[in-house]
Amino acid sequence: MTEAETRYPQMEKLALALVTSARRLRPYFQAYTVVVLTNLPLKNIFHKPEASGRLMKWAIELSEYDIQFEPRTALKGQAAAYFIAELTPPSELSESDLPWTIYVDGSSNEKGCGAGVLLLGRGGERFEYALRFGFRTSNNEAEYEAFIAGLRIARALGASCVKVFSDSQLVMSQIKEEYQAKDSRMEKYLGKVRSYLAQFRTYEVSRVPRAENSNADALVKLASAYETDLARSVPIEILDNPSISEPDLMEIGAPESSWMDPIADFIRGNSPQDPNEHRKLARRAARFVVRGGALYRRGFSLPLLRCLTPKEGLYVLREIHEGVCGNHSGARSLSAKVIPQGYYWPTLSQDANKFVRTCDNCQRYGTIIHQPPELLTPISAPWPFGQ
Repeated sequence: MTEAETRYPQMEKLALALVTSARRLRPYFQAYTVVVLTNLPLKNIFHKPEASGRLMKWAIELSEYDIQFEPRTALKGQAAAYFIAELTPPSELSESDLPWTIYVDGSSNEKGCGAGVLLLGRGGERFEYALRFGFRTSNNEAEYEAFIAGLRIARALGASCVKVFSDSQLVMSQIKEEYQAKDSRMEKYLGKVRSYLAQFRTYEVSRVPRAENSNADALVKLASAYETDLARSVPIEILDNPSISEPDLMEIGAPESSWMDPIADFIRGNSPQDPNEHRKLARRAARFVVRGGALYRRGFSLPLLRCLTPKEGLYVLREIHEGVCGNHSGARSLSAKVIPQGYYWPTLSQDANKFVRTCDNCQRYGTIIHQPPELLTPISAPWPFGQ
């Protein structure tokens, strides 16, 4: 949702979800009767004469479809919708500075070596993670492995601010530089942890008593009992090698530039000094917006279109043209199918035309698929799709 849409009343948000679905799935809404299962009075809201201007506009837009509202009798069919609604990341404008809380614990005993990670998201999400090591470690090394795994998972989930809690006095003191790491393996683990912490905007590490770290401790025992039957759905990862054995990779060379970079930089406030270039970019960037670090193009009657590089666009063309449901259509039809899927790049028509001309199947059978009858030429190979 945009910043303005987040301030809609709850019923208008539900109506917006239905309108957005109708826009994205327009061919299906036009061809079939759509049944909306809900226990909320959406039907009455769309038919209220005193409805707001926004709801009235949506009601007129939905009136062209055959939509029926029925009460929801089972919750199983709404599982996916509930999952999306509850776990959608909060707006970056309002809660981006709220930290994620991470509890970590590691253990090494005769049953095996493992680690447990508990992540608490800023929106109340709860993630449990268990690791089982395929190598022998000491208790302190297991604590470091748990610490690294917690930071790695939090970074993958998009966290920028973290608070990490552990019950290991040695590990916490070494990270805070209160203790010195004398062992070579401890120095390597400490360097690995600091490299991960540098990827966050802010971080805080603290030691807690073992009683307050009971959840992570239970996950450690769960990872040690990996070979037994588990009744809970907690992901368990098996590490074959220590984290310090993985080489640190450094990116060499500047990233490849694309047509989106000048527009995105202009929207973020980095405008060129040349007045002519400034006017050109201002005119061009008026139809674009940045959301979550990605560039989108506004449409007149379409939702935001995700902007792609030509390389990414080639993958989209290949999936639509010759994917599971592809029918090897012509260039004009292929380019027309990309926009409803929610993608855009300026050379879409040219790339689609070039892609069709270079498609192997289109070259082999293209005279039948794409050419008019007077230009058909005989094909020696058998026609694989029937007469």
